[in-house]
Amino acid sequence: MQDFGDGVKSDDRKQARIRLFCQVRCFRLRAIVGSCRNAQVSLVMASMLGVVSLSAQKTPSPVPPVKLPNTAPPQPPRNQKPESWLNQPTITGDWGGERSKLQDAGILLRAHFLTESAANPVSGQAQAARYTQQIDFGVDLDLGRLINVNGGKIQVTFTDRAGRNLSADAIGNQFSVQELFGAGQNFRLAELNYQQNLLGSRITFGVGWSPVGDEFATIAILCAFQNVVLCGHANAVAVNSGAQNFPVGQWGAHVTVRPNQPFYVATGIYRVNPQAANGNNGFDLSFRGTGIFVPVEFGWLPATKGGLPGTYKLGTYYNSSPTPNVLTDVNGTSAGLTGGPFATNNGRWGAYAMADQTIYRPSSSTDRGLRIGGLAGMGDRQTSQYSYFLASGGLYQGAFRSRENDFVSFSAAYVRTNPRLTTFQQDRKIVAPGSIGIQTYESIAEIDYNFQIAPWLSLRPNVQYIINPGGAGKLSNAFVVGLYTGVTF
Repeated sequence: MQDFGDGVKSDDRKQARIRLFCQVRCFRLRAIVGSCRNAQVSLVMASMLGVVSLSAQKTPSPVPPVKLPNTAPPQPPRNQKPESWLNQPTITGDWGGERSKLQDAGILLRAHFLTESAANPVSGQAQAARYTQQIDFGVDLDLGRLINVNGGKIQVTFTDRAGRNLSADAIGNQFSVQELFGAGQNFRLAELNYQQNLLGSRITFGVGWSPVGDEFATIAILCAFQNVVLCGHANAVAVNSGAQNFPVGQWGAHVTVRPNQPFYVATGIYRVNPQAANGNNGFDLSFRGTGIFVPVEFGWLPATKGGLPGTYKLGTYYNSSPTPNVLTDVNGTSAGLTGGPFATNNGRWGAYAMADQTIYRPSSSTDRGLRIGGLAGMGDRQTSQYSYFLASGGLYQGAFRSRENDFVSFSAAYVRTNPRLTTFQQDRKIVAPGSIGIQTYESIAEIDYNFQIAPWLSLRPNVQYIINPGGAGKLSNAFVVGLYTGVTF
C-alpha cells in the first residue's frame, strides 16, 4: 500500500503525515458501526445529493516521497487562530492537551471514517446507486520515546468495511468504481508489525502482519482516485501476483536499504494465503498458506532543495504458489476444447515500473503545482489474467489561489487481457457457444476535485468513464458519478 509520504522530518510527524493521506483510519465503536450500517440506504441518497460523506486513502511507501496534497493537514491560514475548530488537524482536537502529551510520549493515535458513493445515471446493466464505508483505527508506538529503542516502531491497525458495490450490482466491469469495497467487507486486523530504522535510516526492516502493498508497487499520486485500478498497490498487479492490498495482511518481513539518499533497494518475503480476504478470516493469523511471495524493488527519489521532486520505481516479484495455467490442460491441450482441468504451474512472476514527477511549481515557497505520474506492468504469460497494463495520471494542487489545499486529479488506465486466456475463451465458445465471453481489454478514465474543507474534512466528487466493461464487448460503456470524502478523528 504509493503507496500502495512526505519530506524527511522527525519520525513521528512524518508517519502522521503519511497516514493522513495514505492510510484510512477510524475509531470503530460497535454502536456507531451498527447505526452506520442501518443508515446505508439513506446515506446513498444523501451522498449523491452532495451531503458531506467522509473518505480517505492509504498508500505508505518504503521511502517517503515528497509532500503531496493531504499527506499532512493543511496549515491554518495566517489570519486565523490555530485552535479554531476548522483549523485543527483532527475533528476531535487535542483533548485538552492529552493527545499531544501522548504523542510526545511516543503514542500516536490515528482514526478515520470514510465512505464512497457511486451511481450510474445512464448505461450499464442497470441504473443504481451504491454506498460503501470503512471505519478504521490504530496506533503507532514510537519505541525510542517509550523504551529508548531508537528508530523502533510498533504499528497496529483495525478496519471495518460495510456496504455495496456498484460495479458488481449494476455495471459488470472488472475494476471496482469504489476502491473501499472488498477485503471481506468485515472487521479485521489489518496491521500488527514491528519496524526498525538503523544507521540513520539507511536501513529499515519490518516484520509481522501487514499487506504487501504497504511497501511495494505503490505510489502516492495514483491514489487520488476512487476507482480501484490505480489506488495503492495497482489492482492489476495484485490480481496477477496474488499479493494482498490493505486492509488484508499476511505474515512477512521486508527490508529497505538506502546506499545514499536518492536511491534504495527493497525486498521482502511474505506468506501467501489466498483465503485471507474472505469475510470469515478477519482475525485468522495462522501461518497456513500456499507458498511464499518475494518482491524486489529499486527506487530513485530525486529531490534538491527548492527543486522539483520525483519518485521512480522498478520492481519484480515471484509467487511460489501452485498456479493454474490460463490455457492448457494437464495434457498440454487447450482446456477450452477438452474441458479438462487446467495444468498447474510452479509459481508465477511479473514486473512493473512506476513514476511521478513534479513538473511545475509557481515558487519554492508554495505547495501549489502540477505533478504527473504513471505505471506499467506485465504478468507471467502462462498464468496471469492480464498480460500488461498502462496507467497515467496527474494532480494539480491549488488550482485556485484562494483554495491552495484543494486539488484536481485526472487519470486514465488500460488493462489488456492475457491473449492466452482469450484463446481459452474462444476455444470454449466453439465447444459451447454462448457459454463464455471473449475478453480483450478494459479502460477507465476518471477526474476528481478535492475540496479540503478543513484539515480533518475533505469532499471529493468525481466522474468515471468505463470503456468495454468486463472486457468482453457485451456491455455498453458506463458513466459513473461518485463522491469520496473523509474525516480524521
